[in-house]
Amino acid sequence: MALSRLAQEFAAEIAQHDWSDAPYRIDRAGHSRASDSDSKRTEQVLSEKETGRVRTNVMWVVAQTLGHSDPNFDVYEFAEACGVNTLTKRGAKDGGIAAGLRTWYGQYARPGTWVFDPPVEVITTETSDCYHATEECELFRRGYQGAPILRFPPADVPTKWKPCPCVNVPRA
Repeated sequence: MALSRLAQEFAAEIAQHDWSDAPYRIDRAGHSRASDSDSKRTEQVLSEKETGRVRTNVMWVVAQTLGHSDPNFDVYEFAEACGVNTLTKRGAKDGGIAAGLRTWYGQYARPGTWVFDPPVEVITTETSDCYHATEECELFRRGYQGAPILRFPPADVPTKWKPCPCVNVPRA
């Protein structure tokens, strides 16, 4: 899935910025030590590993907001576009990328909080025992058998379905 234009632009800015001396100076967006004059170049520079950590933290901060506002947001695609390695040494997706976000069963906490917005609708299927806050719920995905998805306002779910844990998150 393609990143939104806004996500692409954030990723491009994060990827091209030189983070190697970020703790030691305040500089414009798009800073690059290669184009610094000698008088502006700092003596202190982060290691490659430390620079990667700064870039990853910046990616997570931006990803939290993008994930909350964009239901189609893919944190792995975004991280790659930011220049953050998304794979383990064995070539699998690095679970630490998703773990750096405040999410619960595919839902993103509101930026700046640990609070999740109330669902506008919940979903289930005739073959399910539970209703879910989102199709991104791992329990929904594991149990989904291709049946038509039924949608209800949260207050109107028939009693035959019980709430999945994804419905029971800290809400505003």
